[in-house]
Amino acid sequence: MKNKKKIRNILIFLIIFIAIDILLTQLFLHNFYYNILEKRYYAELENRIPNKYYKYTFKKKTNYKANYFGISYTVKTNNLGFRDSEVKDLNKDNNYTIVIGDSFVEGAGLEYEDTLVGYLNEKIKTNNIKDYEFLNAGVSSYSSYIYKKKIINVIDENPWLKIDKVIVLLDKSDVVDDIRYFDRVEYFPVEKIKYNYKSPDFFEDLKKGHLWRFFYKQTMTGFFLKKVGDILDMQRRNLRDRYKLSKKLKKSFFKISSKQVNAFRSINTRTFISNYFHGSLWEEKSKNSINFSIENLAELKNYLEEKNIEFWVFIYPWPFELVNKIQRENYVNYVSKGLTKEEINYVSAYDPFLMGDVYLNITKSYLYQDIHFNKNGNKILANIVWETLNYE
Repeated sequence: MKNKKKIRNILIFLIIFIAIDILLTQLFLHNFYYNILEKRYYAELENRIPNKYYKYTFKKKTNYKANYFGISYTVKTNNLGFRDSEVKDLNKDNNYTIVIGDSFVEGAGLEYEDTLVGYLNEKIKTNNIKDYEFLNAGVSSYSSYIYKKKIINVIDENPWLKIDKVIVLLDKSDVVDDIRYFDRVEYFPVEKIKYNYKSPDFFEDLKKGHLWRFFYKQTMTGFFLKKVGDILDMQRRNLRDRYKLSKKLKKSFFKISSKQVNAFRSINTRTFISNYFHGSLWEEKSKNSINFSIENLAELKNYLEEKNIEFWVFIYPWPFELVNKIQRENYVNYVSKGLTKEEINYVSAYDPFLMGDVYLNITKSYLYQDIHFNKNGNKILANIVWETLNYE
């Protein structure tokens, strides 16, 4: 009897505790937390705006806090709507190189000074080069069709711009993104995206019987327990990956460093894209998409040649390519062949990232558990661009 009463009292305590937790979470903490997320969402919608010619861009002369998977970073733009070191009007007497790409060039998750263009402009200052600047035309989710459309539109609409070079950073995700533009859409809708952010529905998981998901979404206790579980699961995955890596590198389990293990987080990110570089997807979809990309770049090259503007394309690795030779060679060889055929100047920026221990290189040069360069990776890439084009 005593045991039954004790169990009953414990259950009553737990029910009361969870009820109080739910009440306090809903009344105070829940709305506070999701209001923060709501503001982030709203800021992106307000500052990444539709564009008739190249789908979307940054608002001109804005300053806001962007967010990339929980990483907050400042975005400031100039009068062209390009990310810049400060909110400003460009000097009409200066000469410029336009650098365009997707989130790699934008610098997702990084402050401006840690981006590719930030480092290139720092080199301009260090070398005391006057009246010259690199411009960052890159925005997340762009691809070759948008690169072409944006560069042509910006130059046509701003005849005062003194451009002597255009640089395209061709990205792996372009292979997937360009597929949606095979019909060569001429104009994009300019209606403002409707604001429809909403926090998790209190009753949705209950109706579906997802009690654990309800618990960690709607109570602080559940949220805390999930975080603890995630930490423990990460430790389990680290041990698993350390074992796999020791077998692959033929080294002792205990001689595998944490930096080498961390590289797995980046290598195994965005696998739905890395799958496009081998097997049936590579043969059936990716080659056609790359052919389309090369066509876009060739058209851009021809346009720039008429204006006596030098054109360069740079290709660079994602983490998965550094450890997967087949996928890397499939891409590099096919793209190189296409660019050479169209007589497009290009540079492969793979070699520095392949020298030595590639697992350590990944940890040193990429954001943790991500495919984007960190500031060190951008510095390496900036050195390659600078030395190739000889701005000194």
